[in-house]
Amino acid sequence: MLRPHSGPQQQFIDTDAQIAIYGGQAGGGKTWALLAEAARYIHVPGYGAVIFRRTSPQITNEGGLWDESMAIYPQLDGVPLHTLDWVFSKTAGCPANIGFRHLQYETDKLAWQGTQIAMLGFDELTHFTESQFFYLLSRNRTTCGVTPYVRATTNPTCADDPIGGWVNRLIAWWIDQETGLAIPNRSGKVRYFIRRQGELIWGDTQDELLSRYGRADLGIHHKDQTVQPKSLTFIPAALSDNPTLIEKDPTYRANLEALPEIDRQRLAEGNWNAKVQSGLFFKVAQLEIVQALPAVLGCCRAWDLAATEGAGDWTVGVKLCRDRQKNFYIADIQRGQWECGYRDKVIRLTSDLDGSCTIRIPQDPGAAGKSETQRLIKMLAGHDVKALSISKSKEARARGFASQVNVGNVKLLAADWNNGLIQRLNAFPTRGIPDDEVDALADAFQALAELKELVVAIG
Repeated sequence: MLRPHSGPQQQFIDTDAQIAIYGGQAGGGKTWALLAEAARYIHVPGYGAVIFRRTSPQITNEGGLWDESMAIYPQLDGVPLHTLDWVFSKTAGCPANIGFRHLQYETDKLAWQGTQIAMLGFDELTHFTESQFFYLLSRNRTTCGVTPYVRATTNPTCADDPIGGWVNRLIAWWIDQETGLAIPNRSGKVRYFIRRQGELIWGDTQDELLSRYGRADLGIHHKDQTVQPKSLTFIPAALSDNPTLIEKDPTYRANLEALPEIDRQRLAEGNWNAKVQSGLFFKVAQLEIVQALPAVLGCCRAWDLAATEGAGDWTVGVKLCRDRQKNFYIADIQRGQWECGYRDKVIRLTSDLDGSCTIRIPQDPGAAGKSETQRLIKMLAGHDVKALSISKSKEARARGFASQVNVGNVKLLAADWNNGLIQRLNAFPTRGIPDDEVDALADAFQALAELKELVVAIG
């Protein structure tokens, strides 16, 4: 039997708001609640729900939406399809459907023109733009008999975030603007809004907005009514609200506390005011300088590329190694402002000297980026070299590596580049301070994080 936990998860399932946003601390059971809510009307012929993530890998990654749905929907006689859909074939007549889709690019929203979605879901709402959300809201309609509604989950993001800051502003009434934390007695309270000249206007009731901007003598659904207020609520989530996760993984809280400070405030505390500041992302005092490398499982040299002689961005190649105890060692940094031809010679020579060391090269979006990456891979024939697509912000890319720095799992091999690296890590993400090494370290860390137990000697 599928049952939500009492408290916020139950509140999210029970609310009758047209739009409900469930968010805050990581581990609060938000994705489970979203999946369970999408299945509410699977007994209704013709019912259809779509849950969006920003990119396809976020749907199919280990432990993501698809994996979690596999633990829920078979219990409801759902049949999975390779199209990332679930069909509930026991529904009489036209079977109900729950699908997972992405909106990686802004224009992807236009592919949904003319569609009807009874239940519209967004997992990690702050990953989507405001225009994507409100355009899809216009597709939230159906003739199957279910009143259309929207459900979304999210973690906190500050108000000036260029992508998801609009969510912070949307739910500002539910958040203490001084502390950034949710106001407990406003959890689940329903408010109403309309849009006028591009701005949202709020009211505590439908009648309040109808009397000010519409026709109070007519009902909200009357054909001559001039405004249609939408109802919205926000329900904060906390790890303590999910006893299932706490029981199965009692170390999860410790994992959150080990995050870079900005992410710890967001994900462990649910703080909507937390902003990335220099000196907080990387706790450089945790770095240890060592005189020699131990035996390691393997190494990766990751490059961040530029191509201007003596100006602009820097080309950086960082060699990162990992031992059996999952300690990471920054073993070498090649760094310079080189034109393309000389840069390629440095990359090729460094790769030859590194020997049995994997290589990672970033691949920018678009055909030109792919063509350049393929050229470099061909140039490095004989080496273990792969391309990494760049689809995340710099901070998002660096979080995994920063979490290891901040708990003392990263060490530096003593060299003349140590001081410069420490200074730039401490300043990250200050605008104008080079962050090429951070990008390269993040990519090398990604390559080594899941390394298997195979010892590779260091030359």
